[in-house]
Amino acid sequence: MDLAELMDTVIEPSAVHVAGEGERLVTMRLADDFSIGMRLHQCDSYRKWDVLEIAVRPTGAHETISDDDVRELPMRALIDEARRLATKSAKPVG
Repeated sequence: MDLAELMDTVIEPSAVHVAGEGERLVTMRLADDFSIGMRLHQCDSYRKWDVLEIAVRPTGAHETISDDDVRELPMRALIDEARRLATKSAKPVG
């Protein structure tokens, strides 16, 4: 599954998919306006993640995304949340 497929199929507020060794696909829905997807790669420990790809899609009544829409997105908070979800999915058991 790639990032686009995950974004197309998820109806939950967020989802994490293990895409390979040390790689996670994370998707989040922002209200009914946007769907955000990120591909992250694990570095050194299960708590460190590099963001390799970010995708933003309009949902619901929105047909397009404007520059203002992108500027208003809380990207730092979204990246932090994606990293938190990826860490939670990779946390060692025990």
